[in-house]
Amino acid sequence: MGTGGDNGQSYVRGISFVLLATLGWSLSGLFVRFMPELIGFQINCWRGFWTAVSILSYLVLAYGPKQAIEVYQHIPLPALFLSAGFFAFGSTMYVTSLTLVSTAVISVIGATSPLFTGLLSPWVTGEKPGWTAWLAAVLALAGVSIIARDKLEAGNWIGMLVCLMVPMSFAAQTLTLRRYRSVDMIPAIALGGILAFLGAGAAGFLLLPSGGFGVDLKNLAILAAMALIQLAIPLIFFTKGARSVPAITLSLIVMLDAVLNPLWPWLVVGEVPERSAFMGGSVIIAAVMISIFGNQLMKRVVVRPK
Repeated sequence: MGTGGDNGQSYVRGISFVLLATLGWSLSGLFVRFMPELIGFQINCWRGFWTAVSILSYLVLAYGPKQAIEVYQHIPLPALFLSAGFFAFGSTMYVTSLTLVSTAVISVIGATSPLFTGLLSPWVTGEKPGWTAWLAAVLALAGVSIIARDKLEAGNWIGMLVCLMVPMSFAAQTLTLRRYRSVDMIPAIALGGILAFLGAGAAGFLLLPSGGFGVDLKNLAILAAMALIQLAIPLIFFTKGARSVPAITLSLIVMLDAVLNPLWPWLVVGEVPERSAFMGGSVIIAAVMISIFGNQLMKRVVVRPK
């Protein structure tokens, strides 16, 4: 991939958008620490609702009230419902997996997303990852495994299968964004937020009498801020970045979340990460750098005069 991207957007600009998205997503752990009394379904329910509100507000500001409605007409129905559906399903499966397995298992299984993306991208988007992309994907998986190696548990196959739905959903959403990169897919996120609100709210009745909908005003305010800062704005950046960045590179950059997520509690509340976090984080950073710059370096080596 050179400097030019789809829709006139450069590769560098797309990479910058995806890095900003990952930076925002990495704040999830910090926000959750401010709401220790809530369960995952409550968080995902209202985070989805406020994400939809935030995206719809963005569309009104960007296009105007009338055009904000009309912009949905430019999205093919398969793209709209696939992107929204994968977002809502992946979010719900992530919350469900938190109740079944440890966050370490979720992190390791989640790191398989670039592998799913790379395997499917030739058929979905026409992109064929090179050997540098596959090397980066394996390194990223190894890096996350190093971070979580002391916390992995055996057994619980149901939890593992549910957890596996998370990277598969993210890979599918990433591929959908790349396939329909000529269309503004940001409006689909609002629909996904509504679906997540309804899905997580209803699933919450399995654990609470009020379901995922029962949240006090203080936590509603925190969730509104979380939805805007940690999800809505990053999703806008990620969707924009997907226009000029290959699918497998998109998935790999997001693996930086495993490096950044423990960083914020360390800086804000003094929660020092374990040594394995630094070791595995270094491997993940190396994998992301290979994914971003590997093809460019290989092209320079190939065309260099002998």
